[in-house]
Amino acid sequence: MSVNVNHKSLNDAQTLDELNGLLDPLSLRAGWNKHEASLWPKPRTGFLPSSWSWQNAKAALDSAGRLISTEQADRRNLFLVNPMDGNYYSTVRTLVCAYQMILPGERARSHRHTPNALRLVLDVGEQTYTVVNGVRIDMKPGDVVLTPGWAWHGHGNDGDKAGYWIDFLDVPLVQLLEPMFLEHWPEGFQTPSEHSRDSAFVFPWSETEATLSTANPDSQGRVAAKLGSPALPTIDLQMEKLAAGAATGPLRTTASQIVAVVSGRGRTIVGEKTIEWNRGDVMAIPSWQRFEHKADEESILFTVSDLPVMEKLNFLHVSAE
Repeated sequence: MSVNVNHKSLNDAQTLDELNGLLDPLSLRAGWNKHEASLWPKPRTGFLPSSWSWQNAKAALDSAGRLISTEQADRRNLFLVNPMDGNYYSTVRTLVCAYQMILPGERARSHRHTPNALRLVLDVGEQTYTVVNGVRIDMKPGDVVLTPGWAWHGHGNDGDKAGYWIDFLDVPLVQLLEPMFLEHWPEGFQTPSEHSRDSAFVFPWSETEATLSTANPDSQGRVAAKLGSPALPTIDLQMEKLAAGAATGPLRTTASQIVAVVSGRGRTIVGEKTIEWNRGDVMAIPSWQRFEHKADEESILFTVSDLPVMEKLNFLHVSAE
């Protein structure tokens, strides 16, 4: 039965229940009749501490290499989907992560989009590269390659070995804010006009390794190196070296984090969950989840976070408790 709601019927309501019922057809919700609180005393998230095995992902990508071509899919990748209820894409609230593989002789067509992106190179042979705004950048293991928002980018493999890396993008943040644009290169693949590793779009592993090797460890045996200041407007990048046996103190931050293992072996405690990790594995550390790392052997961790967003909006809080 429909109700004809107007200002007179609202004015004549005799009970609070009657008034609440009259508000519903008007898409009005009374503050005294909320389904749930809209403010709470400390951060909360539905995203879960999670981890993904590089060994499993590589096996799946190798199978996909036999089953799907770059003509069938722009990118042969596996998204790391946080297992929170109702989520089908994001790794943490503002970021998504994926393992990607390109076979010898393949090219992944060029495109550009609003979201910022980067990749951590895992295993590549000679002649595996990305092209960013016309610059061909040959990839090497441990490199971090940037594709800032609205920069043209595509990938190629002219060698004889498959190439593997981990992608990180702020797509969930852009989806939330809604300024999403995507454009494909008209000819399919942007032919590079320049070939160089001397580019603002790459942090070579050789340089990062040198920085980590000369920096002094803190009291917990950890050495950190920032990549950029920040590298991208919405994304902070940090390489961290842990000495064998080192254990970081507990920490929590409002910044959502994805941590990839560049090398080594150890474990991370996030909330009540203990995650064992090895080279190539990835972990999700949601906002305000208490975490600490413990290295069984010398290890290098790569942390990607939305720290710049938290800082710019004055939402950043960090606690050692």
